[in-house]
Amino acid sequence: MKKTILFFAFLFIGVSTSIANNVQLSNVSISNAGSGQITVEFDLSWDNSWRVNVGPANYDGVWVFFKYKLNNGKWTHLNLTGNNNSTPSGFSIFQNSGVNKVGAMIYRDASNLGSGNVSATNISLGVINNLPYDIDIRAFAIEMVYVPEPPIGRPVFGDGDGTTESTNALHYSNNYSTSNSNLPIYCDANSFDDSKLTNDGIYVDKNDTIQTLNPISALTAFPTMKALWCMKYEVSQAQYRDFLNTLDSLQQSKRMDAAPNSAIGTKLFGITPVRNYLEIAIPATSTSAAVIGCDANNNNIFDQSGDGEWVACNFLNWADMAAYLDWSGLAPMSEIQFERMCRGNSSAGANPSVLGEFAWGDTTIMKVPYILTNSGTEAEKVSNASTIAGNAVYGLTATSANALLRSGVFATATSNRVTSGATYYGIMEMSGSVYEYCISIGQNAGRSCKYVPNGDGVLSANGNAKLSVSGAGYWPGMEGNSSTTTAQNCFGTCEVTGAGGIRLRGGAVTVGTMPSISDRGTLFVPTARSHDRGGRGVLHLR
Repeated sequence: MKKTILFFAFLFIGVSTSIANNVQLSNVSISNAGSGQITVEFDLSWDNSWRVNVGPANYDGVWVFFKYKLNNGKWTHLNLTGNNNSTPSGFSIFQNSGVNKVGAMIYRDASNLGSGNVSATNISLGVINNLPYDIDIRAFAIEMVYVPEPPIGRPVFGDGDGTTESTNALHYSNNYSTSNSNLPIYCDANSFDDSKLTNDGIYVDKNDTIQTLNPISALTAFPTMKALWCMKYEVSQAQYRDFLNTLDSLQQSKRMDAAPNSAIGTKLFGITPVRNYLEIAIPATSTSAAVIGCDANNNNIFDQSGDGEWVACNFLNWADMAAYLDWSGLAPMSEIQFERMCRGNSSAGANPSVLGEFAWGDTTIMKVPYILTNSGTEAEKVSNASTIAGNAVYGLTATSANALLRSGVFATATSNRVTSGATYYGIMEMSGSVYEYCISIGQNAGRSCKYVPNGDGVLSANGNAKLSVSGAGYWPGMEGNSSTTTAQNCFGTCEVTGAGGIRLRGGAVTVGTMPSISDRGTLFVPTARSHDRGGRGVLHLR
């Protein structure tokens, strides 16, 4: 069985020249040892990996997945089987249940404690047995962080002190932040949440369920506190470029503003998008899709070392983000998961809340515009980052030149959780940068997102996220639902084209916003693309 291998590397988000995370897939090949024994083989390395068994008691890993095509054909997701897998000593593989595995998580095993750069060679993953001959393969990798289930009690939600709290924060009925598993959470009456949250209260259960009835009774499925993996960084412009470059012209046209057959150098998101460098590199024709590239210096030479591919990707509406997540086998997070991934739990119990705190656990924050050096490169950094306060790109630190930054830019050899802007579990940019798309607990459209399946790697013909017809799970915005009150359903195309049930969390570069993690007061147009919208996904463990 002859295979033509097109290696497609992700040089991933870097922290600085010397400690760039630099995820690399190499030596990708297909091995055929007989019927039922076809594997994809590769080497994997990344920098600044860790596994700890105290404190957050977590680790990082890399989500890998593959696409293939025949000559001049369309890119197809390569399903894995879970059979004939192997890794070198010190590493493990996780794959979700089910016959077809969308991808695989490669991570340090329990014997491989510590931190630093890691390399795993001769990894093998079993693939489907009916691959055609003479195919091209593209390999993709996304750096992730494992978030364990709370070992004791439940996390704290909201930041109220009995008198003051962040805008529309979750709380007990007495306006204190919540940490008691026997009492429901509430929110003050507002234009975003319905009476279930503002009047009745909602009990958040540890087993990915909530209770919405008053008096409290039956359990309803909703993503809350089970263990999961979360993208360490927001989707980068390189990632979105590479996603678009596996779609056909019709699919591409739904995931960007520019027409795929626009002239070379046409920007994907408006004439002067704020620090978004995605452009048409090769226009689409009647027989081929467009090729997308990054071009920060506007010289029509694409994907050069200074062309900005490491910068977080903005101008993504919810349908765009949903499509990316489905294509990569990931899923949206809930706002309950967002808060607990920021604040965290340890073996000693829930970490307490601090009024107005940011993702790094306190209220200190840089308030002077940042100055960039090595702009647009993988070595992009901030020369005046605070060495004491938390660092984040938001209204007071952003300018037109630094409205978004290289993901992970504040993590350096000398930074700590606060100055790097990291959450308790080591997830970056959960405060500031671009807004995070989260499933709302305060709207019927959000609470009806039961089970929340991971993506299957396959988009609809229109380039939209598409869930299984009559399937067990739901995402926000299915069947075009943009209502906050209408429950999600999957009775027709099951495509995600609306945004009902989505809430923006985490603050952004927008002037006048503060990126406190308990703030739930953001207004937005559900289907709009904007310079302050992007985000990330999670992998639910099932």
